[in-house]
Amino acid sequence: MRALKMLSGNARPIENPVWLDRVVDVLSDGPGIWYPLVKRGAYVGRKIGFVTDYFGKVTLEARAPVSGVILHINAVPSLKKGDNIADIAATAAHAP
Repeated sequence: MRALKMLSGNARPIENPVWLDRVVDVLSDGPGIWYPLVKRGAYVGRKIGFVTDYFGKVTLEARAPVSGVILHINAVPSLKKGDNIADIAATAAHAP
């Protein structure tokens, strides 16, 4: 806010900024119960959770399609086909 002159004073420099590129959605293949394995803000490039049917059989192992940062992770366990499971921002190699 200080960098945008919305608050008085000087802005503190950010020592190690992380630049984000594009945002990728992870969608459910079908109905089931969602079990997340990561939290918002986590750096991923691996399995982020799994979906089971209503009897406990694993139907989907959700993996991050890109290496990046979790911006949103679904907190509601019930899913239907096409529901958003997570939003992942790919990390950019350099500043835009």
